[in-house]
Amino acid sequence: AAYAKCLLILLYYLQDVLPRTRSFAFAHDLGEVTDLFQQYEVEKATEIVNWRYGGATDYGSSIEKLYELTASDLTPQTTLIVLGDARNNYGDPKFERLQELGERCRRIIWLNPEARSQWGTGDSEMLRYLRVCQTAHECNTLVQLERVIDELMTLSK
Repeated sequence: AAYAKCLLILLYYLQDVLPRTRSFAFAHDLGEVTDLFQQYEVEKATEIVNWRYGGATDYGSSIEKLYELTASDLTPQTTLIVLGDARNNYGDPKFERLQELGERCRRIIWLNPEARSQWGTGDSEMLRYLRVCQTAHECNTLVQLERVIDELMTLSK
């Protein structure tokens, strides 16, 4: 929950820095939260998002829904940033759909709050998802977050 809140706050502020950003949140379901981030202050927005989309994660169904909502909007200039641990509770990871999203956009960047040593253990699909990501980072400290933000700012120029 603490990592989720931290990542939502990052997502909230990325909208101010990166032009034409659309934001989505998910756990058991996925939905666009761009308007929530524009309507509310960060604390209220993250509270609403956690209430609507919190719970056990299902990356497969979330990737499927993300595909349905965005595939026609993705271009070779699009960067898709995923913030999450890739723990799928042993459900269908829908790797092929993530691969299709990756083929439509410029790059996929994955920020994972878990230590790299945990990627691919238990119900983690991170090693599979990693195959379609151009970049993936462990991101669970302020120092790591600062490095990632610096990279994102460099990529957006």
